[in-house]
Amino acid sequence: MKHKLGVCVPYRNREAHMHEFIPKIGKYLKNQNIDFQIYIIHQIDDKLFNRGATKNIGAKIAFEEGCDYIVWHDIDMIPEEEGGADYSYPTDAPRHIATQISQMNYQLKYHEYFGGAVLFTKEQIEATNGYSNEYWDWGMEDDDLFWRCHKEGLTNETKLEYTEDSTKYYKFNGEDSSIQIPFSRKFRGLTSKSHTISVLCRPFQQPDKNKIFLIGDKENKYVEYPILRIPGYDYGISFNNSRALSLTFWDSFDNHNYMWVKRYDNQWSWVTAVFDDVDNLAHFYLNGTEVDSKGGYGSPSPYTWKGNLKKYGMKDIYLGTTPTANIESGFKFFKGDLAKVYIWNEALTPNEVSNLHKTVPNDGLVFSLDNKENLMVNNVEEVDEKINIPNSILPYRVEGRMRCLPHKDEGIVNGRFVKGETTAANERRYVLKMQQGKIDYKEDGIKQLKYEYIKEEKLTPWAKIVDIKL
Repeated sequence: MKHKLGVCVPYRNREAHMHEFIPKIGKYLKNQNIDFQIYIIHQIDDKLFNRGATKNIGAKIAFEEGCDYIVWHDIDMIPEEEGGADYSYPTDAPRHIATQISQMNYQLKYHEYFGGAVLFTKEQIEATNGYSNEYWDWGMEDDDLFWRCHKEGLTNETKLEYTEDSTKYYKFNGEDSSIQIPFSRKFRGLTSKSHTISVLCRPFQQPDKNKIFLIGDKENKYVEYPILRIPGYDYGISFNNSRALSLTFWDSFDNHNYMWVKRYDNQWSWVTAVFDDVDNLAHFYLNGTEVDSKGGYGSPSPYTWKGNLKKYGMKDIYLGTTPTANIESGFKFFKGDLAKVYIWNEALTPNEVSNLHKTVPNDGLVFSLDNKENLMVNNVEEVDEKINIPNSILPYRVEGRMRCLPHKDEGIVNGRFVKGETTAANERRYVLKMQQGKIDYKEDGIKQLKYEYIKEEKLTPWAKIVDIKL
């Protein structure tokens, strides 16, 4: 059966782009032997532009006119002849096809990026209710759509093959829980040479103490909650309020070095840091996979430090707290669960790191949380249950190479939103409401569309522009 594709494009004040987009996308789809119709949805009122609502309108009209599936497509993205994109029917789940874009040097904008061009069937739109109609001006409507797919089981979610029937772990309350590991001769010189630290943890935010970090919050600040610490020039692994796991360490010149990987709270995560003093390289891993900045979800890894690593002398190691912070700081204590902590006095290989959930190397192992001898435990609850370790939540993707037509950047410039408060409001809606389950997306989407049809004009036999008001 041959399916008909509706190409649904939100539009306002991009005439030059439209005149390039229509013939080029038309030629591309014809060469792919795809039956299609292009719908340019033109918002002509004096309200702020609403990409989500205009995309919904395009899909609604496309299905009413006999299309079997649609692609929500930005008007400034053109599939390249070499590499191109696959616009075929997405049978099992929505497909993101704008994965390699010229604007980002043919890399993802960020790990969960779900914009540019996404394919949906009628049934998939029925399940997700399409886009929200409540994101005005610029930003976050694509992220909201991705989260709807996640909630409907239409994203690519895998788990680490961790087969323990039951795992003991410690619960840290974020108020006064801690574990102190007294200095041992095995730790002598540990952090100034090749070594590896690895923790299996499930962190939680503490919004009662520190707000979740938002780009649009003028008073935003990063806060690091300590998971593992050697105090002084604090060294170790943290979870922060921008929803990332991080590694902080210092060199002998007292230069601060920092690596991170995006991660939601309330997820079990196996995070590992490997230091190689031969090549002065630090490697950072999540669930056995090295962080890849090209994938848009973390800092570059490996990372090169200068000189030697800092020496800490005969310092105790702390879990869930740091003596460096004051109790009034709001970030002295970690809130969450800690199941495994391992420390080696050598750099593990990538293969050893990728298999830590199956095999823990004994060579060079100087500490394991499984060995409870000499631990100083304070107000930590012990639990025993089966745990699951999810990998990152990702869209289903088919690699597609797109050329971006030149346009003014309306996103983030110099760490701030170009559109200011309107985008900041969208960010608050998505992060603080949608992701926190405070919005019923079944009541905000394509089924709740309200718009005024004005007129339409046929541009080519296979493309038309529809004027609407919201």
